[in-house]
Amino acid sequence: MALFSPRDLLFVSACLLTHFIYRYRRRTVLPLPPGLLRWPILGNALSIPATYGHRFYKALGTKLGSKIIYLEALGQSIIVLNDAQMAKDLLEKRSALYSSRPHLNMIMDVIGINHLFSVMPYGDEWRNHRRLFQQYFSPKYIGREQAKGLEFVRKGLLPNLYQSPQDFLEHVRSCIGGFATSITYGLPIRRSHDPTVEFSEKAFSILTEAATPGRFVVDIMPSLKHVPEWVPGASFKILAREWRAILLRVRDEPYQATLAAIEDGSAPESFVSESLARHSDRSDYELQALHTKQAATQLYGAGSETTVAAALTFVLAMLKYPEVQKKAQREIDSIVGQDRLPDFSDQQHLPYLSAVLKEVIRWNPIVPLGVPHRTTEEDVYNGYYIPRGSIIIANTFAMLQDEAIFPNPEDFNPDRFLKDGSINTEVPDPEVYATFGFGRRICPGAHIGLSTLYIVSVSMLSLFDISPEIDPNGNPIQVVPEFKPASITSDPLPFQCKITPREGRDVEVLLKEFMDTEVI
Repeated sequence: MALFSPRDLLFVSACLLTHFIYRYRRRTVLPLPPGLLRWPILGNALSIPATYGHRFYKALGTKLGSKIIYLEALGQSIIVLNDAQMAKDLLEKRSALYSSRPHLNMIMDVIGINHLFSVMPYGDEWRNHRRLFQQYFSPKYIGREQAKGLEFVRKGLLPNLYQSPQDFLEHVRSCIGGFATSITYGLPIRRSHDPTVEFSEKAFSILTEAATPGRFVVDIMPSLKHVPEWVPGASFKILAREWRAILLRVRDEPYQATLAAIEDGSAPESFVSESLARHSDRSDYELQALHTKQAATQLYGAGSETTVAAALTFVLAMLKYPEVQKKAQREIDSIVGQDRLPDFSDQQHLPYLSAVLKEVIRWNPIVPLGVPHRTTEEDVYNGYYIPRGSIIIANTFAMLQDEAIFPNPEDFNPDRFLKDGSINTEVPDPEVYATFGFGRRICPGAHIGLSTLYIVSVSMLSLFDISPEIDPNGNPIQVVPEFKPASITSDPLPFQCKITPREGRDVEVLLKEFMDTEVI
C-alpha cells in the first residue's frame, strides 16, 4: 500500500505544482544521506509504505548499506536512523537542534487538538507540560504507582482471568487502562468495561488513525485545511469535526469529575488533584490548571497503550515458547512459593524473568518507529547534509533487531541477556536502549510502564499456565505471531490461547478477598 492513493495525488497535484515553483531550498555541496531515486515533485511518496514502515526502513537500510537513510515525500525531508548510536549522536548530543516534533496538520489544525505534549513543538509550553508530569511521576515516587498497579492486578486482572479466561485480551486492557486512568484522575474504576477507560481507548484509536502517515493529504498540503467540507475530497473535515467532539469530551469529562470530587472532599491522590493543589497559590493558577487538564489527557495513551502492547506480547511469547514459560515459572516458584501472591519485593530475585521481559520489548518493539523528531536548524552529520525541518525517524525496530548486536533477532531468547545466572550488563538493555525514545523527548513514564509490565507478568505466571487453544478436532491451534501495522504502537493481532490455573495452585483461596471486587 503506497503512502498516497492516486486519487489523493490527483486532488493536490495542481496545488503541488504551484507550491514547488516557489519553494526555496538551500543549495549545499554536501551530499544527502543515501536513499532511493526521487521523482520530481513526488520524491519517494509512491515508495514509502503506509503500514509496517519499520520493516521497510530496516530492509532499505540493508539494501543501501547505510544505517542513515534520506527520503523525500512531496518536498518533506525524512531522515531515518537505523542505528542507536546515530540516534544518540543526533537526538541526545545535539538535542538543541533535534528536539522538536513535526507539525501534524490533521490533529493540530483541522481537528484542533494541539495540547498533547508528546507531539508539541519544543518550547516553553512543552517544558511546562513535561515539568507537571515529572513533578508527580518522578521515579522517586515509584512505590506509589507500584501499590496502585498491584491493586489493579489483584482486584481486577487475576479474578477476571480466573472467571473468564477466554476474554484475556479485554482483561489485560481493562487492568492496565484502569490503572492509568486511576493514577491520572483518582476516579473509581470498574474492573471490567469501565466507561471512562473504554472512552479513552476510543480517543486513542482516533489519535492513532489521525497520526498515521499518508492517511490524510492535509498533513502534506496544509493549505487544504481551509477547504470547505462540501468540496470533493474534503470529507476529512467532517471526520475531524466528529473526532474533535469525542476528544474534547475525553479531555473535559474525567477532569470535571475529579474537580467535583476535590470540591466535596472525596478525591484520592492523583496526578490531577496533586498538581492542582501544588499550584493553588500561584498567580497563574488558571494557566497551570489548564496545563494540568491538557497533560492528563495524554497520560492514558502514554501510560496504557504501550504497556498493553508489551503485556500482550508477553502472553503471546509465553504461548509460542512454552519452555521459556516453564523456566520462568520454576524461578518464580523458588522465590514466591505456592501460598502467596508475588509482589515487587520479589523482582530483584528473579533474573530470568527480568531477562524474559527485556526480550519481550526487544522481540516486538512496542513503538517500532518511535515518535518522530524534527530539526529546527540545518546540520551536518558524518559528512551528510541534514536539512532544516527534516522529520527524523529513530527506527527502534531496526535497532532492537540488529543482527550484529542481537544474533538471530527473530528468535525469542531471554538467555541473550544472561551470564552466569545474572543479567549480562555487556548486552544493550532494551529498557534503556532505544525503546522509550531519545534525548529531551524520551518517555518520562518508562519506569511506570516497566513496573506495570513486571507485576502483570509475574502474577500471571505465578497462578496460570498459558497454552494453545484446542480446535474442534482436539488439536492445538498453532498461533503465528503477527502484529498490527503500528502507526504508533505494535500490538499483537488478536490471538487465541488457554489460560488455566496451574497445578497445585488454589487460586480461589489466593484470590478470595478480591473475587467480589467490582470497583477499584
